[in-house]
Amino acid sequence: MSSTVRGAVRKSRRSVLGNAAVLPAAVATACGANQTATPPATPAVVTGKVLVMSYQTSSPRLDRQVALYEEFNKEFKPKGLEVEFVNPGMDVIEKVSTMHVAGTPADMWEAASLWRQMEGLVGDITPFLTRDKIDEKQWFPDAINSMKSPVPWPPPSNAKVWGMPVSISADALAYNVELFEAAGLKPPPQDPDDRSWTMEKFLETAQKLNKGTTQFGFGGSFTPSAANEWMNGPSYFGYGPQDLATKKVTIDAPGYRSGLQWWADVFQRHRIVPTSQELSSLRSAPGQSAFLTGKIGMDRISNFPNRPDFRWGVAALPYTPNPAQPKNVSGRISVHGLYMDSESKNKEQAWQVFKYWMRPDTNQKYVWSDGHVVSPLIKTASEWSLKEFQQSVNVADAKAFLLQGQRSKVDGWWFYLLKNWTDAAKQVTPLYNDFKGGKMPVSEFAAKAQDIVTRVTSF
Repeated sequence: MSSTVRGAVRKSRRSVLGNAAVLPAAVATACGANQTATPPATPAVVTGKVLVMSYQTSSPRLDRQVALYEEFNKEFKPKGLEVEFVNPGMDVIEKVSTMHVAGTPADMWEAASLWRQMEGLVGDITPFLTRDKIDEKQWFPDAINSMKSPVPWPPPSNAKVWGMPVSISADALAYNVELFEAAGLKPPPQDPDDRSWTMEKFLETAQKLNKGTTQFGFGGSFTPSAANEWMNGPSYFGYGPQDLATKKVTIDAPGYRSGLQWWADVFQRHRIVPTSQELSSLRSAPGQSAFLTGKIGMDRISNFPNRPDFRWGVAALPYTPNPAQPKNVSGRISVHGLYMDSESKNKEQAWQVFKYWMRPDTNQKYVWSDGHVVSPLIKTASEWSLKEFQQSVNVADAKAFLLQGQRSKVDGWWFYLLKNWTDAAKQVTPLYNDFKGGKMPVSEFAAKAQDIVTRVTSF
């Protein structure tokens, strides 16, 4: 939620309560006031209707989720519990924020950018977890910790939980088997712990795959969003933009600057990535993925909307360690969570929907509906979702997704848990674009970004 929307939420509450100095329940509990009581025991099924706002807004992922909630209703509607699943037709956080302010809150929704952006809007689900004896250890530690306050870090097991991990967008490296064979190159490893697969080896391999302007070693993607490159690029060398444990911003640090410069050199000096004009000449259709052209040796992926028409494989992301981070933490994961409105009138009913997505079988279907491969539930081993991905895009073994997803840190090393992170990102991203375009030296970018994040955000 933007700072403007947060202000609107607070203003709305004051007007409704006759200007009394009362915080929304979620904010009050986050500040340590008025601890939420554990809800009383409930029947097996609490009847009613739950309004679920969709995170997905277009096919095929929206269609998959519609089908999944139809399955939910088929099981629970005869017992008196029903979900009304609605496509907001816009950004879901903006939609549920507007509904909250209007006094007609949605009951629950999915979001990708963690709970801090929705602070004051989302409700504390800790009482439900406690009452129903839900073990947090069923989720990967980084996934459940993303639903908690970053102070202290890592958060204790009894810290308040503001959402439930439901899916993980993870990164892996796609490689074109046919191009590797033609160049006489050994394919990259699936195991992120393979110490031979360094950034130096990755660059060397990409250079060997280059063929003028007709074939390139690398597609140019090292994180899903260009807006997030500045916060995720240095992870390939074991550096992040801040350290939650010490509450320090670390952008203007030698290792972080070096990681930023390495990626800038990939685009400005090494010529292993096609320019936009060169990529256009390789594409068989406008907007086609660089890797799917069949003329790219390697590229980072999260998933594919289409099946490649050539043999390909999934490998670990390359990594060059540093003493503080000896194990591969390249790339990022994005933990998608389910959130409940703090003023929902159907919290018990919504909680039953939350628990439905804790089932290993239904959760993996939800993961796939989001276009992801990795489940946040440890015991699933992402077996079904991996199999579905492998069959849909014709790849023999995609376990590198799961292995890398267990090692990569959450976007920007939990940058999205900082207060006012959206305001800082809006200021940093244009500076990064100038740096990436060769208009600004890395030292200037790092110093300015460090200053912005330090001034604008807090832990």
